[in-house]
Amino acid sequence: MQISTKFIGQQLRQWLKNLRSFPSGMRNCYTLKPDKGKNNTYLIRASFWYAAYDDKNRPPIFDLYIDVNYWATVDNSDKKYYEIVYVAQRDDIQVCLVNIGQGVPFISALELRTLDNSLYQIESGILMVNFRNDVGGLKATIRYPEDVYDRIWERQTFNWSMLNPGNGTSASVLSINNDAYKVPGEVLLTAQTANDATIFFPSNNSTNRWIGYFHFAETQSLLSGQQREFTVFTSDGQFTETVRLEYLKPVTVISTPVTGSMINFSFQAQSGHPPPIINALEIFLIRELPNVPTALDDVKALTDTKAEYTINKDSWQGDPCVPRKFSWDGVNCSYEDTPRVISLNLSSSNLRGIISSSLSNILELDSLDLSNNQLIGAIPEALANLPKLRILNLSGNKLNGSVPEALKRRHEDKTLDLSLNNNPDLCQASPCSKKKTKNSISVPVVASVSVVFLVICVLSIWLIRRKQTESSERTLRLKNRPFTYREVSRITGNFGRVIGEGGFGKVYVGALVNGTRVAVKMLSESSKQGYKEFQAEARLLMIVHHRNLVSLFGYCNESKHMALIYEYMANGNLRQHLSGAFLCPFILFFSKMNR
Repeated sequence: MQISTKFIGQQLRQWLKNLRSFPSGMRNCYTLKPDKGKNNTYLIRASFWYAAYDDKNRPPIFDLYIDVNYWATVDNSDKKYYEIVYVAQRDDIQVCLVNIGQGVPFISALELRTLDNSLYQIESGILMVNFRNDVGGLKATIRYPEDVYDRIWERQTFNWSMLNPGNGTSASVLSINNDAYKVPGEVLLTAQTANDATIFFPSNNSTNRWIGYFHFAETQSLLSGQQREFTVFTSDGQFTETVRLEYLKPVTVISTPVTGSMINFSFQAQSGHPPPIINALEIFLIRELPNVPTALDDVKALTDTKAEYTINKDSWQGDPCVPRKFSWDGVNCSYEDTPRVISLNLSSSNLRGIISSSLSNILELDSLDLSNNQLIGAIPEALANLPKLRILNLSGNKLNGSVPEALKRRHEDKTLDLSLNNNPDLCQASPCSKKKTKNSISVPVVASVSVVFLVICVLSIWLIRRKQTESSERTLRLKNRPFTYREVSRITGNFGRVIGEGGFGKVYVGALVNGTRVAVKMLSESSKQGYKEFQAEARLLMIVHHRNLVSLFGYCNESKHMALIYEYMANGNLRQHLSGAFLCPFILFFSKMNR
């Protein structure tokens, strides 16, 4: 879906001109699968550009969740993107949009970047970016490729003096000398200065905890003996730290978490030192993560079941149990410590296929209702191993086979309420008696006859092929005269005249006792072709006869000496004709024909 045509022509934010809206369902989620998985630090950014895509000119307001915890309320009238630094609790990360009744949720872009785990260390919760400033910057924003982590640095100018970089100071030099935070050299190159500088901003909740990351770099070559030394502190004493700067060596100062209705950070020079400078800063709100996700085994079992049956319930997104108000339809959970699935009702859900084996992995399951679906096949014995299962309703399906004995025993000792009605092909007796019908008798008979017929056919084919092979071998031995190696040597005059060479080896001209001229092809020991190819050619020439093919007179198969004796063709070989060795006779021939 595109934004309004009124805004498409704007050059800014072109990557946000397409969006996706979610008119149905209270919670809609994206699942991110970063390569590094859990216990690693990621930057996650969700961007929203309403731009009157629905022609209502009324931006919606909705909530944003990271996994099972609240992240922010999206109000597109004052902010375009929301960004956090997050340590993944599991291999998958879910970002969810929640409809709170104030318009249809939408999203323009969702980005995930892997950060070095040594940066932005978080004891608990997430770091929400309140602002990230390029102080005194020359560009409106700086991000990737200048920033290897794709952080967005927005230009900010305070009511302080601009600090121009000295001669020899460049962004590339600052980038080379950078610390672990890798703030772009373009950001560090600009700075502002004041004798007593203070940054302050309001906190809408005095208990909120804030943390500041302040980035400094001396960009001027001061006179000998001079060095900037100043203190970063809060007026109420919650944080204080002294900074000493060296030329072109970036330094990052991280505050402790601070609270209050008005947050302030001040920068004050030590006596006798040049005034403080600030190149860049990041202010984060620490948001706690009070909700614990559902046990991973339960989540995987339900997710696999959802995929296996293609369940399209609107509520089946995100975590199955948490938050409670968004729990999946038909799913009930316990909430002691780690939430667990204790009841699953998929009655009349148009389930097709066999009973999913994944269901037997929900170990805290107390009740399972799969009634009135299109389930087929046998009842898995693994269901009897669910230790807390008290209710199992499989009625109204097309199950067959026998009921597992373990389930029968639990039903008989009244530890399991088992419902199996309306499964006409399911045997509930013990033991099951097999139905004997005409079909049940005829099928084995037909099958037996078919097997016998198949065996006869296979044996016949094998015998025919064996006879053909034996016949070919006899033909090679009897119909075509075998020659000894001594005879071949005598025929060729001790291999005196070579008339060609091929893949098998050299070809010699010779004569039989009756004077018939022959060509003798000898298999060379260095030939890439072997005995099988030798036999194949011999058999082929025995059974194929054509006026354009030479006849096979005989063969030699004696120890390492193998030879084929052919009819000799006096007009040369194909290579000679193609190379022009016999060009004149052919021209003359055609000349005579044209007279």
